[in-house]
Amino acid sequence: MNYEFKHLKSFYQVDARVGISFFFNGKRYRYFCAKILELDLQPNQFDYPEKEQKLNELLNLFRKKLEKGWRPTIAIKNAAEVKIENISLEHAVQQALKQKLSVKYSSYYERDLKKATSCISNFVKNQKYRNLKLSELDITIARELLRFTSESSRVQFNFKIVYSALLGEMFEIYKLSNPFKSIKLKKQEEVLHKPIKQIKEVLAEIYHFNTNLHLCCLIAYGCLLRPHREIRNLKWSDFSEDCSYISLSGAQNKGKKNRIVPVPNFVKENLIKGVGSNNVFSNKKEAFNEDYFKTLWTKYKKKSNLLMKENTLYSFRHTGAINVYEKTGSLSKLQQVMGHSNLNVSLTYLRGLGTKQLTVEDMPELF
Repeated sequence: MNYEFKHLKSFYQVDARVGISFFFNGKRYRYFCAKILELDLQPNQFDYPEKEQKLNELLNLFRKKLEKGWRPTIAIKNAAEVKIENISLEHAVQQALKQKLSVKYSSYYERDLKKATSCISNFVKNQKYRNLKLSELDITIARELLRFTSESSRVQFNFKIVYSALLGEMFEIYKLSNPFKSIKLKKQEEVLHKPIKQIKEVLAEIYHFNTNLHLCCLIAYGCLLRPHREIRNLKWSDFSEDCSYISLSGAQNKGKKNRIVPVPNFVKENLIKGVGSNNVFSNKKEAFNEDYFKTLWTKYKKKSNLLMKENTLYSFRHTGAINVYEKTGSLSKLQQVMGHSNLNVSLTYLRGLGTKQLTVEDMPELF
């Protein structure tokens, strides 16, 4: 039997959350729980392997509901019934926020959505736009909204993306073009995570500042894991019995592939293995909050006499990447240890890391 929904499947996010997704009428829908079906099934409240089991239950539940006629448009039926010429921008954005928050996103994304909604609400308080309709939000007014949000070009660039995501579904419902997609803003240059030259000295300084931050930096440099998610969420069960390897499942890392990473001796020397189900840093089942290492790094950087302005917590991973590449000369090995999805990512990555440029000695010779 054929159905108008397609590609129903489960997925894993880089923040360890899982969910299901499918396409309906050319639009992708994602759900992390069964709240929209008025059922209490939340896979992300469990740890593995229970999480995997609950995810399969969620997938099967949505499959049955879809096959019986449930459609995601039901959730926005009331909005669709409002005549396009009557719905105000403020009403539309409030409905859009409610719809977005019905799906469990990260706390950071929810914060950005709420802030964007607040900015639009303040924007339409201006007498000029008090009765502005959604259909009247053109590219000129959208640009004015961005300028109202901030004078910073970087902030405008970020909010353009958030506004577009927040109101995107409402534009689709009312068959309107999305003006934010037509706005061209100069993309800000990404801040390079400059490699650390005095790596031993910096690590020694960090050790005296905070041992958890020290271990995080060691693993970022020695094992090339990402600090804020992969390292922060490490459990002792992710290490081999002798701590020679770290094994990460596809759900635990950004590349979505299983990874096995060797642990150098200088990292092993700083490990005192604990209970398998406990987090390496908190020594409890739950990891520290998402800002834990970011906060420690900010405090340390203010006190450090060794760091450069461009050095970040990710600089340890980047410095390790350069070391691996210069030792092996192999992009495929670097791709494997970094957990990149393809070779092009690794190649692009190295271009911004200050690796050695070609010299005349590297050029072909005529024998």
